Amino acid sequence: MHLGVADGVATLVLDRPPRNALTAGFADTLVAALGACGGDARVRVVVVTGAGEAFSVGADLTGGPDALRRLIAEDGGDRPGYREPAGRVTAAMARLDVPVVAALSGDAVGGGATVALGADVRFAATGTRVGFPFTRLGVSPEGASTFLLPRVVGAGRAADWLLSGRLVEAGEALAAGFLGAVVDDVVGHATGWARAVAERTSPSAVAATRTLLRALPADADAASAAESRTITRLIGEPDCTEGIAAFLERRRPHFAPRAPG
Repeated sequence: MHLGVADGVATLVLDRPPRNALTAGFADTLVAALGACGGDARVRVVVVTGAGEAFSVGADLTGGPDALRRLIAEDGGDRPGYREPAGRVTAAMARLDVPVVAALSGDAVGGGATVALGADVRFAATGTRVGFPFTRLGVSPEGASTFLLPRVVGAGRAADWLLSGRLVEAGEALAAGFLGAVVDDVVGHATGWARAVAERTSPSAVAATRTLLRALPADADAASAAESRTITRLIGEPDCTEGIAAFLERRRPHFAPRAPG
């Protein structure tokens, strides 16, 4: 795995040839890298992508029919409160106070799809396929996908994808809202999006908005109440004054640096 930081954007490259299969150790390396990004005040956005022809094809099944059983057993699946590898990654993403962008450089299948689902925004290279094939492997979904996917694509479509385990072409994933764009240069597109966030937005406002987006209010009234509390707090902070001044003066804003979490 490679990590680089430039212009407020941390780029994490999954690099486990040939197709970035997830092992428990590889997932924990990604969790540690995400934590390092959260602790780095320079980082305003994290872009996660894959080296080679795939973003990630999920668990390494080359060990045969018992591969998944061994993976979970060796990972301590019998421990109280156990969290499987993809779940540890999506939880690490949720703990950050900066956005995570998944730049799908190729197929995202199984754990690769659930890791991408944990990001705030997803873009994909032309020809990418997405799949949650767990039922075809005789297991259930992972990585909080039964919670996250219905929120992204709707309950009916999530049921279709999760129950059937079928591969979803990029065009369908785009139409469903799982992807924000399908482009030839996905890393360039994702980096451009990330740099715009780093250059043009308030770190505290982005963190607060991300918290609101990831909350699960009981209804619209509860969401409105949470938004009201948040905006009341933010309008008293210097970033609000600076943001409005920059808008009126038609210049780039100079917001306070992000405090590392």
